[in-house]
Amino acid sequence: MAGSSITAAQIHRRGYTDLGIALMRENTAFTVGNNSPIGNQNSNGMGAGQSFVSLLGLGSQRTLTLVDGMRVVGAASASPFGAGSGSQVDVSDIPISLIKRIDTKLGGAGAAYGADAVAGVVNYQLDDHFKGVDINAQGNWTQNLDEPQERVSFKAGTGFDHDRGGVVFDFEWRQAAGLLANQRPDVLGANAANYNQPPIGSNNPYNKTIIAAQRGVQATTTGIPMYDGSGGNFPVNFPGINNGGTGILNSQGQNLIFSQNGKALIPLTYNRLLQDGYTAQGGNGYNPSDFTQLYTPSHKYNFTTLGHYDITDHIHATWQAWYVKGSAASKVPSGIINSSYENGSSTIPLTQDSWLANRANNAASVVNGPLALNTNNPYLTADERSTIMNALSANGMPTNTFYMSRMMNDLGLGMFRTDSQMMRFQGGLNGDFKALNRQFNWSLRGVYGRYIEDDYSPSLVIQNFTNALNATTDAQGQIICAPGYSNASVRTGSSSCSPLNPFGYNQMSEASRDYVIANAHSKNINAQRDLQAEINSTLFHLPAGNIRWDLGYEHRREGYNYIPGSYNQGEDMGGGVYQQYGYTIPMAGASGSYYTHEAFGELDIPLIAPHMNIPGVYNLSATANGRFIHNSVAGNYWTYMFGGSWWFTSDVGISGNYAQSVRNPSVTELFSPLTTGYDSGTDPCSDLGVGKGPNPAIRAANCAASGMGTPFHSNINYNSILGTSGGNSHLRNEVSDSYTLSMDLHPHFVHGFNMTTSFVDVKVKQEVNSLGLDQLMAACYDSRTYCDTFTRDSNHQVTGFSEGYFNIGQQHMRVLQTNMSYFFPLRRLGVSDSFGSVLLSGNYSHYLGNTQVIGQSTYQLTGTTQSPKDLFTLNFNYMRGPLTFQWQTIWNGPSHNYVQVNALAYEFNKRPSFAYYNMTIGYDITKNISANFMINNITNAMPKYPRTVNMSRYFDALIGRSFQMNVGVHF
Repeated sequence: MAGSSITAAQIHRRGYTDLGIALMRENTAFTVGNNSPIGNQNSNGMGAGQSFVSLLGLGSQRTLTLVDGMRVVGAASASPFGAGSGSQVDVSDIPISLIKRIDTKLGGAGAAYGADAVAGVVNYQLDDHFKGVDINAQGNWTQNLDEPQERVSFKAGTGFDHDRGGVVFDFEWRQAAGLLANQRPDVLGANAANYNQPPIGSNNPYNKTIIAAQRGVQATTTGIPMYDGSGGNFPVNFPGINNGGTGILNSQGQNLIFSQNGKALIPLTYNRLLQDGYTAQGGNGYNPSDFTQLYTPSHKYNFTTLGHYDITDHIHATWQAWYVKGSAASKVPSGIINSSYENGSSTIPLTQDSWLANRANNAASVVNGPLALNTNNPYLTADERSTIMNALSANGMPTNTFYMSRMMNDLGLGMFRTDSQMMRFQGGLNGDFKALNRQFNWSLRGVYGRYIEDDYSPSLVIQNFTNALNATTDAQGQIICAPGYSNASVRTGSSSCSPLNPFGYNQMSEASRDYVIANAHSKNINAQRDLQAEINSTLFHLPAGNIRWDLGYEHRREGYNYIPGSYNQGEDMGGGVYQQYGYTIPMAGASGSYYTHEAFGELDIPLIAPHMNIPGVYNLSATANGRFIHNSVAGNYWTYMFGGSWWFTSDVGISGNYAQSVRNPSVTELFSPLTTGYDSGTDPCSDLGVGKGPNPAIRAANCAASGMGTPFHSNINYNSILGTSGGNSHLRNEVSDSYTLSMDLHPHFVHGFNMTTSFVDVKVKQEVNSLGLDQLMAACYDSRTYCDTFTRDSNHQVTGFSEGYFNIGQQHMRVLQTNMSYFFPLRRLGVSDSFGSVLLSGNYSHYLGNTQVIGQSTYQLTGTTQSPKDLFTLNFNYMRGPLTFQWQTIWNGPSHNYVQVNALAYEFNKRPSFAYYNMTIGYDITKNISANFMINNITNAMPKYPRTVNMSRYFDALIGRSFQMNVGVHF
């Protein structure tokens, strides 16, 4: 099986504070995982601060994580809001200071390790024999003096009982301050370039081109007043694109918006309107980068003890105990939109009556209708009231009510805090004995893990919100909530209604926020128990050596429990009926568990050995293993592997294997509760989607057959709509077939040079995937499948969807990977040992293909900036006495922003290759004190149009040059 390793020295040399990011940078076989601290993460915070790893672009749920050969409890949630859908491990819980080596094996390994090892296995080896005291302190910062990170570790180890035993204690603290897009205004923030349709009147032939400084103009954070808020009406008129704006205009015909302080109506400004009907370039419209997080603030404490003891010369004990406590949070809210255009013709203006009527029918989309407000609202100034009432009268509308389209970011919605705890206890006995003239080796091992996550997110209580919006004055002229209201039954920050000022940005009082906001608290508890017994020995002797066998048994139990909390669960109406408090339908809890009984065995057969002196065959061997698994949910199945190796000489050899692996659907995929959420996508039948897909002609024909002409302008391209998502109890097991062929080169005439090149081919059948609205629509019009999972109205606008987990078909991944190292003492050049030595190491991956079949269509998963077809990492190290120096090159090959699109879909779609460079200088100041100084992205390289590249892969470049300093004390 192909594989590679990353040493503790390299992790320390590069100063990594997150192992998920470390693996993606150091080993090109790792692709972007389902979750990392880079980016916004989930709007409700679920899974915030976690870091998952993914091998070969097959998904983190198909990468098995082990610590010292044993499983680790998963951190994914049973809720559909979680960041992962399988048994993914949060590798940020693994103590960095205790790592001895990280070994990676590519290709299906289900027979050797069990479920989830479809893409491969990552084994983190910890140092339980450390002796001494090691203290390290590290600080990271960028050249802009932001995004600081700190890490402090204390490690102490000693032997006891005349070194028959040893124990290691470790404490580690990590903290990241986080980073926002508006801290990089020209790269990722307010002035950054991103894709959108060309400006109105432009002759640009492309459907989408690069547009800088984009602003939303159909809703702002201060509010756009409207004289008509019925469904489908836009505040701003885009000639020939939307159905006419109902926003209130000044005498120059400019749309008016509320000022920042809400005390004046000012013109909505922009440089150019874009053809999408929702966006402009420049001006004072909504700037999404003001509410975009680039790196999640977090901190984590890790307490670990490791130990070993030789009970006798033939019986040995090992143990581990972990406790990890962490917290992650957002720095900015994402908010919600209250607008007439958000949900097309289905949108209803938000009033107390409309909320109560729709709440009774669980029609949660009402909360995203425009705000319906009284023109006598006391927070309006006299000038504002006069302007609004004149516009109402001029358009034949009643003058007592007006409407407002607004981004509600200042309520704090979308903020989150996630607290997590992980406890893990691992122990075992191993030994050997002699019987029947043979040596037997045995082991008994067990692990128990528990992962607890608490998520807190401010959430809107609509009943209280409409109370607070209905403001009036009392006899003394004080602004109060209109009498006669009733509070929602859920607990909010305050039970006393306080009137809410919706005009302008951040003008509402803390008391009004407290009254309308509930702190939605959900909890996830995962537990794992794993017991293993194994014995191995020899069978009989062949001329090439002994045939070795290995037999084992494993019993594993996995349990997941999601508790939604009172807000998410909704109001108990009796008889098992719950009704929502906010903009999501009631969410049920989810729990599930399964257990396995697994029997496995392995046979290693030496066929030809070096001492036999057979020309052309230095060494030849064969191996086979198999595992029978009884899963209490998924049933019975087999996994197996056959392989062998042939060394032509001691310098060159080849090895290969075929394996069949199985992944069971997870508790999340099977049992996650049905819930609501907002999603958007590119409508395949719209002017933006009809030229895309694996076969644009078939897509266009299916769209035409559904009654959609060209050009078709689809609202879903720019605005989210409400739909449902949940688990699927009818899922079947994934089954993978993998082939691995490797060539190893260790030429004796180039001492110190080692190279391994591997071809890995993995095909996953009955693949379980979560299909979002974008994928469901594409599958419908590309292959006429999943068409019943979304709905359209009479104007063909998408009005709802039901997304979730499906056995979609198959994924097929093929990759060539090369790992190389060359150690060269400079004395070979005729100089003394004092001149030092050079170590060159690196790895290169070339993806021959990674495709996913949904229905009858095949979609390419490589060739994008997230997953380039070619990736390269090269480390040049120079060591001389107390001095070490490393120059690292990270290279991403040519790619595209979007694949499987026609030539006129995206301007500047091709991306050139991109490289950036990191440097580390280390020096042992004394025998007890050392220091490392690191510069990341030393040339301050920056991809052109950075906003169009994948954030996780390009993050080190996008934030600019950064620095690290590490000081260590060792005794």
